Amino acid sequence: MDFLELSHERCSVRNFDPRPVGEETLEKILEAGRLAPTAVNAQPQKIYLLKSREALEKLRGVTRMAYNAPVVLMVCYDEKVSWKATPYGDTYDSGEMDASIVTTAMMMQAAELGVGSLWARGFKAGDIEKAFALPENIHLVCLLDLGYPAKEGGPSERHSLRKPLSETVTEL
Repeated sequence: MDFLELSHERCSVRNFDPRPVGEETLEKILEAGRLAPTAVNAQPQKIYLLKSREALEKLRGVTRMAYNAPVVLMVCYDEKVSWKATPYGDTYDSGEMDASIVTTAMMMQAAELGVGSLWARGFKAGDIEKAFALPENIHLVCLLDLGYPAKEGGPSERHSLRKPLSETVTEL
């Protein structure tokens, strides 16, 4: 499957089969994140792999965004490592952008391997950071729920709604 076909077919999964995701598969997904580009190659991402019953229950106690995925990645960045645009007189911190790029790479690798995913951000990050006692310099950007889609775990009715390029691209 080529990349555009993969991008078209990939959808957000909100109902997962209880079948576990294999270690080799998880390793490939995590490796895709490791190889993802980051600003000045600072690699500020910090990924917490949640797959134990205890860790998943703790997360589900704070947010519904874990759904019933057998694996959830808490994708964070370390503000001590992320690139800052201060040399250019700007306050921009690349950490959230870098974590987003890493998440996209992992999400697309999962899709190629037949693993469903959901990029989730409907939660109060501080509550999850506190529940897992994350250091102050580590900031949660999103959750990436991973697992095999349940039969009724297909795309939402909004999945194929895409604006035409003419509405999103302006040539200058």
